Amino acid sequence: MKICILTAGKGTRMGSFSNIVNKSLLPVNGKAIISHLIDNFPNESQFVIALGYLGEQVKNYLSLAHPDKNFIYVNIENFEGKGSGPGFSLLSCKKYLQEPFFYTPCDCLIIDDIPDVYDRNWLGIEKISPSESIHYCNVLIENEKVKDIRDKKESNSDYYAFTTPLFVHDFSNFWIALEQNQLINNEHQISNGIQTLMNSGLYAYETKWINLGDLEKYNAIKSKENPYDFSKPDELIYFVNKKVIKFFNDQDILNKKIIKNQLKPNIFPKITSCENFFSYDFFNGDVFYTTGDPISFVNLLSWLDDNLWTKNNSESISAKCKEFYYDKTILRYNKFLKDFPNYPLPTKINGKELCSFDILIKKIPWDILFDGKQSFIHGDLNFGNILHEPESKEFLLIDWRHDFAGVVEYGDIYYDLAKLWAGIQINFDMIRKGEFKIKFENDDCLIELPTWTHQKSYEEIFDNFLDEKSFDKHKVHLLGGLTFINMAPLHLPPFNYLLMAYGSSIIQNELKNF
Repeated sequence: MKICILTAGKGTRMGSFSNIVNKSLLPVNGKAIISHLIDNFPNESQFVIALGYLGEQVKNYLSLAHPDKNFIYVNIENFEGKGSGPGFSLLSCKKYLQEPFFYTPCDCLIIDDIPDVYDRNWLGIEKISPSESIHYCNVLIENEKVKDIRDKKESNSDYYAFTTPLFVHDFSNFWIALEQNQLINNEHQISNGIQTLMNSGLYAYETKWINLGDLEKYNAIKSKENPYDFSKPDELIYFVNKKVIKFFNDQDILNKKIIKNQLKPNIFPKITSCENFFSYDFFNGDVFYTTGDPISFVNLLSWLDDNLWTKNNSESISAKCKEFYYDKTILRYNKFLKDFPNYPLPTKINGKELCSFDILIKKIPWDILFDGKQSFIHGDLNFGNILHEPESKEFLLIDWRHDFAGVVEYGDIYYDLAKLWAGIQINFDMIRKGEFKIKFENDDCLIELPTWTHQKSYEEIFDNFLDEKSFDKHKVHLLGGLTFINMAPLHLPPFNYLLMAYGSSIIQNELKNF
């Protein structure tokens, strides 16, 4: 069976994503849209993939996600100018589609099982409102057959929208008609090919689908996955075929992550990489938020001390600490003020007086924070980035930070300690599920953070560890509050407001210890 999937277009209706990634690679429920489409068809199918805008991304992703599938790639020369469009892309694939085949665009999900019908031409349809019909190829149905076509024209409620897929049985006639190059809004559409299929009979079957053709529709689907989304627009993650695949728009970040991974292959997963992507096999365990208990936390700290934190005090890293802690904080704080000017600056948090961060930043003992301890570090060490297998007592670290103020090989061990402590104060797994509350009453910021199993035990164990290893626990706590301030501009309301207020309160509480 041949299936043609068109991915050539720029996807300009996808907002800022269109500048970063091919729209077929946007993740839904942990898989790229194109992976969902591929999984709708039998394993032995041959997929003809039309490539254009950011086409190498599509090839690289498919090589990692579906190495066992049979792909033919066709480069589309004109994927955005006059005469481009699905008709032109499909014609470019004609050489490989000289037999009955399926066609589908790449910006949708097919929910129903695809009808097992191969002896006729047919297409998927759905009822839509007349106001939406101008965006679709619309068909009039009588006795399950298409009797009229109105492409990109407002149509009354008697018409259905052609959705996906299209099964072309009479392929020879279809190609002859498609070569007539019918343009609608300067784009080559496929409606003239569909018109020809009507002559030999074109059937229609209602198929449940999800249209992901613009940012609003995509965000609506994503909002159903988790109440709060931690994902970054320039970094995407997929879970497919027992692999974790990560996409990075910034190739320099990816390169540094690969270098760091190779420096400590025993604590990081073994990765396979190509341009913009790396992947690794699933770990037989779960994140420490799920599997952890006080005994395993003691074991974790011992494992980190033995395997992660390779210490080196041969040179001062105060300049790097200044750049990473002070300079970055100023940039992030200014970004927060610029991006979220309506932040209701509180003077209290849960009824307690709170200084503004503008005041706190002047009181922070920066010279103490700049006195870092050089060590190999993870850089984003929270329980969501620590995998644990309780029976074997194995640990594995994922989502490591690529550098510390530009340096890959080392950083300040206090930063890892602070991130670990911060992950005890805020359970990010619960935040992702929306389990937090924040509201403003006059000048008071009222915050409710969920308590969670073992939290108090972890705090005691961790503070004891810091004391035993002669680390300054108040410095760790102060840096932990500072990490929340730095995180705030990277997230959206209301969680970013919580981070700013809560981080400020931690800093204010800890300043009395200096």
